[in-house]
Amino acid sequence: MSNSALAGQILIINGSSNTSETGTTADITTNLNNVLTAAGNTVTVVDGVPVSFTGYSQIWDIRFSNSGALTSGEQSQYLSYLQGGGGMFLMGENVGFMTRNSSILALIGAAGGGTINYTDVNWTQTVNAPFNAPNAIPGDVVNYAAPGGLDSAGNGAFITSSGGTGTGVAFGVGDLTNAASGALTTIFDVNFMQGFVDQPNSQQLLRNLAGFVADQVEPPADVPEPASLALLGLGALGLRLSRRKAAAAA
Repeated sequence: MSNSALAGQILIINGSSNTSETGTTADITTNLNNVLTAAGNTVTVVDGVPVSFTGYSQIWDIRFSNSGALTSGEQSQYLSYLQGGGGMFLMGENVGFMTRNSSILALIGAAGGGTINYTDVNWTQTVNAPFNAPNAIPGDVVNYAAPGGLDSAGNGAFITSSGGTGTGVAFGVGDLTNAASGALTTIFDVNFMQGFVDQPNSQQLLRNLAGFVADQVEPPADVPEPASLALLGLGALGLRLSRRKAAAAA
């Protein structure tokens, strides 16, 4: 991922005042902030959902506790943000956090992501393209710690999967029928983002995930060679990314 060409204004919502696991929230906030900042982004961290998302090209809502379930008002705000072309990540978890999980699935449905239900999944999963690059993941596998999962990718694609189910789903630009300009990703496991579980695999997955979201909503402007070739290679990793670049060139 090119640090400068894909840099943007990013908002992290961590729910620190109401989290059920203070240490976990601190871990994932610090690690995600470091990854996004290292990529050249300007990152703002807040506790709760602000009144407006103006000025932010990406929203990373990493709340996972049931107290952080998306309210109906937040779902409407998030849907409008996606319809306006924003990029978003939502953190889910296992069956112990179904209030939060169900609110994420409700938003996916409202955005036109298809019918997706919660299910139990294997802990070891394959990391699917384009999320296995450009940062190499040993064996193209990730080993989650007590994750939740989804029985279908709906109109999107599994980020990681095993046996027809998966813990992460991505909707690129054009995938959400009611928010076609936006990009939405979710992973139903918090531990992969802590920075010390399943290393280096999970950390590499996080870096690749961040690159995917950025490339969807912040397509690079013309840059000098050879950087332009590197960016073109990143776009070619996924069909949706290729379609977006082709449309931009038309």
